[in-house]
Amino acid sequence: MASRLTNQANDAAPDLLPGMGRHRIMLFPRRRTTPRSARDFVAATLTEWGETSHLDEMRLCTSELVTNAVLHGVPVGRLVLVRVESLNAELRIEVHDSGENRPTKRVPEESAVDGRGLLIVAATADSWGVKERTGPGKCVWAAFDRAKNEAAPLPPHTTGPQGDPT
Repeated sequence: MASRLTNQANDAAPDLLPGMGRHRIMLFPRRRTTPRSARDFVAATLTEWGETSHLDEMRLCTSELVTNAVLHGVPVGRLVLVRVESLNAELRIEVHDSGENRPTKRVPEESAVDGRGLLIVAATADSWGVKERTGPGKCVWAAFDRAKNEAAPLPPHTTGPQGDPT
């Protein structure tokens, strides 16, 4: 029986593997609204897990990777899988699609209105890449190192006289 696309995203229940951290996946249809829905999914997942230190960066990378999948990777009638993962050393986003074309980072013309997605991912994430999947397609991922990007505590606020100490 052939699968049917709907306007609703399919939620795969949280998938926790012992000793492997935690992750959650969701399938999305190939639609213009999918990047926004995927950003919301990632933000809701990270917020529920209390993992908000890289929330803005992860939302941005999700948007760019899912947009690329929708525009260039997912054949008509197929779905995009987004996976959010929390491991000891890093937070990670994976975007899986069944398209065969591997994404390439390029330098667009200055006046171009597109072509900067992977440049943004490379500048925002601590690492990113493409990996093969079993079956058709690929997985494009972005990772955020917990130790590297943790915010330093603010110095104590001191008040006192301003000006020349002499």
